[in-house]
Amino acid sequence: MSEATTLAGMLKSVIDGPAWHGPSAMETIEAMSAEQARRKPMKGAHSVWELALHMIAWQEYAIRVVDGSQESPLEGEADWPKLPDPPTDVAWDTAKRKLEGGMRELRERVIHLDEIRMRERVPGRDFPLKVLLHGLVHHHVYHVGQMALIKKA
Repeated sequence: MSEATTLAGMLKSVIDGPAWHGPSAMETIEAMSAEQARRKPMKGAHSVWELALHMIAWQEYAIRVVDGSQESPLEGEADWPKLPDPPTDVAWDTAKRKLEGGMRELRERVIHLDEIRMRERVPGRDFPLKVLLHGLVHHHVYHVGQMALIKKA
């Protein structure tokens, strides 16, 4: 099995499951309302919705890098987008679909990457594309864990 195939499978499991570590992102947030998703039960912590927007931002960045973008890594509000105003159930449902759909889009690109492309350096970073993609899996698993804890609080 190629590294691209392995990565595509890992990207799928973290969003859609099945994930060996516990619930996937969609299993964690699918039934949450906008009100639940924007709650911040701990001072200084992000809400589930903020985490979802952050994950979407990094998925979209990874897609652009895979597509050949030379842009620098995300910073500021590009890294942590603000909630929509007003934060409605429709806007939350849109964010959930964007999280799920964006990962599907990324997987479709990753599955076709060859080893030469996987070894190419990410613009503005000192590591190859495959490290970015593995990092995105770890990043998302970390934030799904945070979402699960916030949901229980």
